[in-house]
Amino acid sequence: MVSLKELQRAPEKPGVYLFKMGNKPIYIGKAKNLRDRLVQHYRLAEKEEKESAIVSNATSVEWIVTRNTFEALTLEVDLIQVHKPRYNVLHKYGGGYPLILLTSDPWPTVKVVRGTEHEGSLFGPFFSTSKAKRVKRLLHRLFKLRTCDPLPSRKEPCMDYHLGLCSAPCCNMVDPDSYSLSAKSAVALLSGEVSGVLEELYARMEREMQRLNFERCAMLRDQIQALENLSRGQKVSGLRHRHADLIYLMGRLVGVFLIRSGKLVDKQVVALGREEDLEEFLIGFYYKNPLPETLLVNFQLSEELLWWLTQRKSFHLSTEIGPELEQLLRENMAEGLPPELLAEEFKRVLGIPAPKRIEGFDISHFYGEYTVGSCVVWVLGRMEKRDYRRYRIKSFQGVDDYRALEEVLSRRARRLERGEEEMPDLWLIDGGLGQLSVAVRVRDRFSLPVRVFSLAKAEEILFTEEGKELRLKEHPLLYRVFGLIRDEAHRFALTYNRKLRLKEGLQEVLDRIKGVGEAKKTLIYRNFENLYEFLKAEDDQLKRLGINPALKQEVAKYLQG
Repeated sequence: MVSLKELQRAPEKPGVYLFKMGNKPIYIGKAKNLRDRLVQHYRLAEKEEKESAIVSNATSVEWIVTRNTFEALTLEVDLIQVHKPRYNVLHKYGGGYPLILLTSDPWPTVKVVRGTEHEGSLFGPFFSTSKAKRVKRLLHRLFKLRTCDPLPSRKEPCMDYHLGLCSAPCCNMVDPDSYSLSAKSAVALLSGEVSGVLEELYARMEREMQRLNFERCAMLRDQIQALENLSRGQKVSGLRHRHADLIYLMGRLVGVFLIRSGKLVDKQVVALGREEDLEEFLIGFYYKNPLPETLLVNFQLSEELLWWLTQRKSFHLSTEIGPELEQLLRENMAEGLPPELLAEEFKRVLGIPAPKRIEGFDISHFYGEYTVGSCVVWVLGRMEKRDYRRYRIKSFQGVDDYRALEEVLSRRARRLERGEEEMPDLWLIDGGLGQLSVAVRVRDRFSLPVRVFSLAKAEEILFTEEGKELRLKEHPLLYRVFGLIRDEAHRFALTYNRKLRLKEGLQEVLDRIKGVGEAKKTLIYRNFENLYEFLKAEDDQLKRLGINPALKQEVAKYLQG
């Protein structure tokens, strides 16, 4: 283990330092002030696991002084790539992700490669090799690009030609113009820019039809359908940039979202050891991956990192992430919450073990009518929709959210007490201190082993029964959990409220139309959720149910007054 005295001998200058175990570096870092940074490592070792491992396992420390921090960053990256220290994030993410390469030779083909030093056009990255290989095979199947590399000279085509994966340019089975159009179509599929090539494909298919070359027509049809399906793909709402890498930081979670032609095409969520590892992660990611046209981030890039990125390629940096897009990102990040990271956050911020099961509650009404309650269930990071429950308030009419909440929680508590539902670790109530006190009272009355929190929407403050008030936006990991549950409880309650209003709206109308008996009403209620569905029903559907279509006209007349 290196001593504090040894670290204090470092100069107060910019440079790179190497913690070594014997002759092998186990951690390499850069610093504006070498002495201050090395002493900081020693201090942090008392409370951070990674820092403790670095300092305790190192037998020596060396440093290299540089003229400035920009030189230090470049030297740090080069040394990490040479030595691959076990505690550097860059070592883990600096190997490059798979890319699809369209070669630049006269008969182009596609390859799965890593790194950016290749002749041709690169597309990606892909976050798994298997996905990159699937895309490569799809390109061969759709566009028949050659599968041999290098291109041989044959008299007879190989098996890939007969399997429909290659057009056999090695045997002159395809003319250069047709092959060039196939390569251009492959680029369109990979880039998402399909409009420029569709017109050419349609024109080529028309010519092949005139020549009665139906096999070639079928191939072109499949290519057109694939590109048209891509052009109709799901757009990313609220995104101003068509091609971008979006890096989203949420606590120690960093999400990398690839936006191509306005669509979210891939994502990866990584849990950093600490938030300070973000810069090293980004260097690792772009060390062998191409930089996009636009880099979207929700944090500030250091001057040194921005300089390092611009040395590789010019790009546009933006922090314009709108609310719609941010909501989509948070929903995607939720799936990447590692249990151990969440457990650390609950322990650090709230001082409690991470709950495995949380029930969320909300009350909804329409001007005092159709008052309902909802119970949604979160289990180990996911919403369990099959466990959701909804309640219609039975004990009173009018506006009294506290009384309605007490009824819902009491009905839920009875089922929990009898073992009819799995006991949660925590109740989350949509509301403030008033709602919290109601929930605590119900919990105590039934002696349930459940913690109770409430979340006030206006300020996004989490209230605990111990009297803590936590501004959740300052703790994004917890906000992701509690905000998701609260919003889902609100959505589920509101949906039920609307459904009741529509259902009872249908009942109210049918009660006022002469000649509609109870049996007919029951039949309609069972098959139609609301007035809209009933009025839009086809006459044949109504006849099959034994309902005279004229009744639909009667309902429409009544509504028109």
